[in-house]
Amino acid sequence: MNRSIVINREFGSGGREIGRLISERTGMELYDTRVLQEAASKRGLATDQLASFDERVVTGTYFDMSVLGGFDAEIYSIPYRMYGAIAEVITEAARVAPAVFIGRCADWVLRNAELPCLSSFVYSSDLAAKIARAVELDGVQPKDAEKYIAKMDKVRSRYQQFFTNTRFGECRHYDLCLNSGRLGYQRCADLIVAAAAGAASASER
Repeated sequence: MNRSIVINREFGSGGREIGRLISERTGMELYDTRVLQEAASKRGLATDQLASFDERVVTGTYFDMSVLGGFDAEIYSIPYRMYGAIAEVITEAARVAPAVFIGRCADWVLRNAELPCLSSFVYSSDLAAKIARAVELDGVQPKDAEKYIAKMDKVRSRYQQFFTNTRFGECRHYDLCLNSGRLGYQRCADLIVAAAAGAASASER
């Protein structure tokens, strides 16, 4: 495999699990929360601090100057510097060897760095399975799970919109879109690996 694989995903669709399966099958490194950890370390910030700035960006409160008490260029620049730190980690990793990246607009980062990648989007039509993952992985109460899933998708959508000015889940932004609710995680992993290998072969012709 001579190109990285990026998995963008709806919350609860199993994108992280699919990434793990691809990593195990191909031997490619998997970058998920570790991207945040390494980015935070590079800037001397704690991971939870970086995550909190992500949350403030996507909820819109970060740029409410009445909340911040006025304009401060240093504070205002923080989300951009944090995004830059994440982009740096992604780019450095992909230059060492193709890897599997989960979310974080990694496909846009890699394209801007002119590094080859396959961009995929995983969604799911199986709401019951998405609810089950929310309960299992995030400890959400079943009665609150549907609202929680919608909130997390909104967070991801606003993050992508803010940094790339593109719409989350819009098919034309991705090379491959897959419904894990119908295909299953293993089949999705197989199709993504096959598509990446096919793209690599086509580029060599």
